[in-house]
Amino acid sequence: MEIRPYRQQQDFRAILDAQCDLYQINFPRFVCTPTFLADQAQRLRVAGRRPLENGIFVLDDNGVMAGFVWVAVRVDLQGSYGSVDQVYLKPTYRRRGYGAWLMEAADAFVKKQGLKVARLYVTRENADAVKLYQSRGYEVTRYEMERRL
Repeated sequence: MEIRPYRQQQDFRAILDAQCDLYQINFPRFVCTPTFLADQAQRLRVAGRRPLENGIFVLDDNGVMAGFVWVAVRVDLQGSYGSVDQVYLKPTYRRRGYGAWLMEAADAFVKKQGLKVARLYVTRENADAVKLYQSRGYEVTRYEMERRL
């Protein structure tokens, strides 16, 4: 078992195939469509061509993608930061410590870019992820609220 950098030819399909599960974990009513997958494929292709702006790291179990983390350099009104955009583990690899290992790779990428802050978004329904992120020192800094009309 190792964490290694993303290899577009080897990993593209596995990461794309994980997208529906990844979004359904966070958004239970999410419907995975061909348009969504096409958009994600394009994002992944672009990210793969920009390794200084996107760190994608794969949890490799003897040639099988067991999970991955995707972190990007972003800029907003508060400055530059690392954005942990996606963290995914196949179901059989969850709750075994591999999420923390992937987050270590994300932290190392953020630090290597000279950034001092890492951010991420997670839905409250994804309790396992919230617990992982809190254990790694992430704190709630803002709330997103909605109202059904």
